[in-house]
Amino acid sequence: MKNIYAIYILLLMLLLSCTSKKDSNIQATIASLSIYDNHPTLDISEAKHLQWVDSVLGVKGVKLIDYRNGIYQYDDTRFYWNRTFDYFLVYPSSFTHGEESDLSNGNHFVNEDSTICLNVYATYFDVFKDDYSLHEWFDIMIDTEIEQGNRIVKKDITDHSYIIEGNTKGGRCFYSKAICKKAYERDIIVTVKLQYTDSRRKEVEKLLPNIFKYISINK
Repeated sequence: MKNIYAIYILLLMLLLSCTSKKDSNIQATIASLSIYDNHPTLDISEAKHLQWVDSVLGVKGVKLIDYRNGIYQYDDTRFYWNRTFDYFLVYPSSFTHGEESDLSNGNHFVNEDSTICLNVYATYFDVFKDDYSLHEWFDIMIDTEIEQGNRIVKKDITDHSYIIEGNTKGGRCFYSKAICKKAYERDIIVTVKLQYTDSRRKEVEKLLPNIFKYISINK
């Protein structure tokens, strides 16, 4: 019963973390209420954020592309900085980014023809620590993938992360990695999912090392 309840909670979090296109009228209403509307030119505090990003990433000249959705760029590389959960995700500048989820825990990115889809989100793990070990929670997350119809052909679990690969119910390839890290003294799990057509496999393999380059920063 405990595992069923946990899977239900996990599915609910996954559902809430998914981003999708909303009705334009609803979106306009949300936009009008957003505290980020009409965001002014960089003020001092944001400039300091960029200087801090420069120092953390070891690069110079980071530019702010989209403050509301946490998108930055240096040279021809873009990255997503989730300020709520304090994690980074590097992605190709040719990809289009979506809107940060309503929970402010993640975002999604797609290439031009949507043959590569990248989704990232964070969830709190410390609320489950009294009932589950991290390994047990990872097992539940993986079981949820199977229940959604995904077929797992490769699995690798460590003390603080896991990687799974396989095929989706719709026939695409998928790659997923989850990492447990500290964020503002909280234990969180950052999950990255890639879905792609088999014709894009080599391109995805080249992307993976850079995509995860900074994801576990500030452990």
